[in-house]
Amino acid sequence: MGQPTAGLLKLGKIGFLNVLPIYFPMEAGIVSHPFHIVSGDPAQLNHLMQMGKLDLSAVSSIEYARHPDRYLLVPDLSISSRGPANSVLLLSQAPLEELRGQTVLVSAGSHTSVALLKILFARRQILEVRFQAGYPSQSLASGDNAPLAMLVIGDEALQLKHHPGYPHQWDLGEMWHAWIGLPFVFGLWVVQRTALKHWNGKLTNAVQSLIRAKNWGLAHLETVCEWGARQGLLDQEQLRSYYTALGFNLRQSEIAGLQAFFRSLLEIGEIPAIPPLEFCYPLASVA
Repeated sequence: MGQPTAGLLKLGKIGFLNVLPIYFPMEAGIVSHPFHIVSGDPAQLNHLMQMGKLDLSAVSSIEYARHPDRYLLVPDLSISSRGPANSVLLLSQAPLEELRGQTVLVSAGSHTSVALLKILFARRQILEVRFQAGYPSQSLASGDNAPLAMLVIGDEALQLKHHPGYPHQWDLGEMWHAWIGLPFVFGLWVVQRTALKHWNGKLTNAVQSLIRAKNWGLAHLETVCEWGARQGLLDQEQLRSYYTALGFNLRQSEIAGLQAFFRSLLEIGEIPAIPPLEFCYPLASVA
């Protein structure tokens, strides 16, 4: 993770292309910020936040639902989709209904996506599915012991989207939207409640810098895509399409989708109660 510089808040960054519009402006020096940035997959960031090793971070939305006593939400910031997300995919060698009673390899890197898959399976009455946590990969999908079905997320999903060995594919964001009619919120930014006291007024500037970075990234998406294309995973046109499908706000429709997800989590026993949505600051104070 590297050594944090004294006086900087520790900010978690999902190590996928999906957050590039928010983190590129900060890491490129375009938007000033008070952060030491730590990268990891969503599950790793969830764990670091649970251990108190980050002050604020992007986390799986289910992480907030499980520990609302620990966190406060950063206003107007999410990773969401109103339809296909393109990077949260169930890939299968068989039709969906034939997965009943089978084993599905699910990414250990995302708790929210696994819970969403359980919700969608329950709705389709696809029961007795066994979920095996792991890290699906291009090499695994092409090997002799390729899993029958696997849930892939992030950059791995973007790479495996057109894999010939998996003719049956479902985008979980698209499945949710077709069922509920609301955006699905995969990720949130949260602040440790203890950080509010520890960092006092400095946290306001930190949250403002995140909002400014998001606004800059969305206003200069071509610049973000041009830089992202240099990483070699997607070209500029593919990145433009990808980011157009994603949402980065947390407003009325996203909040309604998040609350619907929390109700579904309660119904399948993943959380003991529906958490209140508590924000670290009103949006007006960080605009």
